[in-house]
Amino acid sequence: MSEGMLCTLTAMLLAALALICISMIWLMVKGSRSRVTFSFVGCQFSLLLWIISQFIIILSESERQLLIGYDIGNLGISFIGSCWLLFAVSYMDRELSKPLLYGTLGFSSLIFLAAATNPLHRLYYTELSMQGVTHGPLFFVSQIYIYLSMLCGIALVCRQCFENKQRSRGQAVLLTLATAIPLSINLLTLVNVITLDFALTPLSLALSAILVLLATYRYGFLNVNDVAFEDAFNIIEEGVIVFSRQGRITYLSSAAGRMLDISEKTDLDSFISYISDFSESPLTEDFDYAEIEKDGLHLGIKHYHCRDDKGIAVAQLVIVSDISRYYQLIEKTDELAGARQKLAIERERNRIAQEVHDTAGHTFTMISSLAKLSKVRLSEMPESPQLSELRGFMDETESLARGGLTQLRCSINNLREDSFMTTVTAAVKTVTDAVRDIKTELCIQGTEDGRYAFCVQNIYSSFRELITNSVRYSGADRIDVIVKFLDTSLELYVFDNGRGCKEITAHNGLRGISERTEELGGTALFKSGEGIGFSAVIKIPVPEAQKGAQS
Repeated sequence: MSEGMLCTLTAMLLAALALICISMIWLMVKGSRSRVTFSFVGCQFSLLLWIISQFIIILSESERQLLIGYDIGNLGISFIGSCWLLFAVSYMDRELSKPLLYGTLGFSSLIFLAAATNPLHRLYYTELSMQGVTHGPLFFVSQIYIYLSMLCGIALVCRQCFENKQRSRGQAVLLTLATAIPLSINLLTLVNVITLDFALTPLSLALSAILVLLATYRYGFLNVNDVAFEDAFNIIEEGVIVFSRQGRITYLSSAAGRMLDISEKTDLDSFISYISDFSESPLTEDFDYAEIEKDGLHLGIKHYHCRDDKGIAVAQLVIVSDISRYYQLIEKTDELAGARQKLAIERERNRIAQEVHDTAGHTFTMISSLAKLSKVRLSEMPESPQLSELRGFMDETESLARGGLTQLRCSINNLREDSFMTTVTAAVKTVTDAVRDIKTELCIQGTEDGRYAFCVQNIYSSFRELITNSVRYSGADRIDVIVKFLDTSLELYVFDNGRGCKEITAHNGLRGISERTEELGGTALFKSGEGIGFSAVIKIPVPEAQKGAQS
């Protein structure tokens, strides 16, 4: 080898040595303190010993120096396969089993011992001198083990990167090339495909170091924080999106992709336009917060601008939160407030109803009782025109008291509970249940449903007026009520067996019944005669049935 070639080779080996040292220091500083980092640094250290051995070999002037160089190189070569295999297993987040750990390191130790004790048996190198090297059978056994370990490790790293999206495929390529290139060149040298006056393998280690540095810088190689943060972003319910300065997505968590239904190909402008379609107002690139409704979900979107120390925007961060539960809580709070208000109103109604019952109800009852007692006393007196007139006044007083008591009971029921106002049947029963002194029979025909809800208040007011009139003026001892729920209409019939009258004069009560019924498109008919009682018929058409008949 010429002196110029020797100087050039020495410079290249020193450069490779420096790059390997820098890559190891970089890994120890930037990487996490874990077995993944240590096992890969072990690979780098094995390569470092290989470079040092080559440096000693080309500068050797005696066989002793040559033997030292080969021993140092064999130390690195013997353990590089085991270190790489242990790194690959750790890279897959698998626990290192003791058989694997002790087996690989033990076999590597045996290989080194075979090389170190070669002068005793000549099985590793059949010839090792200043004139050249001839490899023995143990050497080829060691090479087979090393290459099998390297191939298995490369396969495990590639599998992990392509199956687990949390690992970068670019990182897998760089790591594989960083180790595969030197070994491939070494293999080609051993089989005499590459024939040079110097070993090319150590020089390829310079490229290996550059690839490791690139993997560390570009992908945060062996930095546990990157993996932990990505795992955390995929675990939390909030979605996370990171846009680069150019507006491209550099990170998209699974939650964000699921809630917004977007992919990593979406740029910033398309993203803002997309969420604007679900927002009440258009959004710009400077928006800070927005709420959208998508697929039945209420989503809150926070937008942050990430800046460096000089205030220059380097990225944009978007956090997506599912705030549907907060809207549900607001609705439940409103419902609870409404329920509390309704309960307070109900309590006040019950209090007023009780006071009215205790005062006015007692008064009407006493008036009715006194009127009955007065009539008994008057029946014991001799007949006279004045006495007949007085009996008429007592009858009127008793009738007014009974009618007022019935009206009062209906009003008290209305105050205490308005749930009966939801159905016609309940409203009618509320009025009939309030009648005490007259026998009342109620007959319901047909089935009530939601179509008749529109006229509940109307039927209640009209029926209460009819019952009050019967109790107050008819002198009846029986009232029959029929309610018919027909497909096209609702019909109410009221009959009493009172004294009746020759001619019906519609005052405010009957006039109000007719007006309320006509407002709903119905009719109200009243009939009476002396000695045959009073009857009323109210018919109200069902609007939905009319629309169906017209169509």
